[in-house]
Amino acid sequence: MTETALGICLVLFCTAVEGFAQFFLKKSSLAVASKRWWAALGITLFVFEALLYTGALQFLDVSTAYPIGSLSFVAVTVLSRFLLGETVSRTRWFGVCLIIVGAGLVVAHA
Repeated sequence: MTETALGICLVLFCTAVEGFAQFFLKKSSLAVASKRWWAALGITLFVFEALLYTGALQFLDVSTAYPIGSLSFVAVTVLSRFLLGETVSRTRWFGVCLIIVGAGLVVAHA
């Protein structure tokens, strides 16, 4: 695996971690009894994601990594739809598709 591919994989993993961190923070806003536990889990994942992203920047230019990181919007949308049951409009799904296409173009030229 090349260094660029490793960096891209790390950023992609960061997007998933950030998606779950956002999910846990939302759960903390909904929870009555375990609010602190959910919030602590979300914050811990954000710190872990920042460390991973810093590692990814060793292998990628920030001008490549940051646009790929926009896939976290996709992860949050998918997780909020399927784990939280939130409604996502067609327009928002179209925006998610545009983000995927844009990130794909960045990866193709990395």
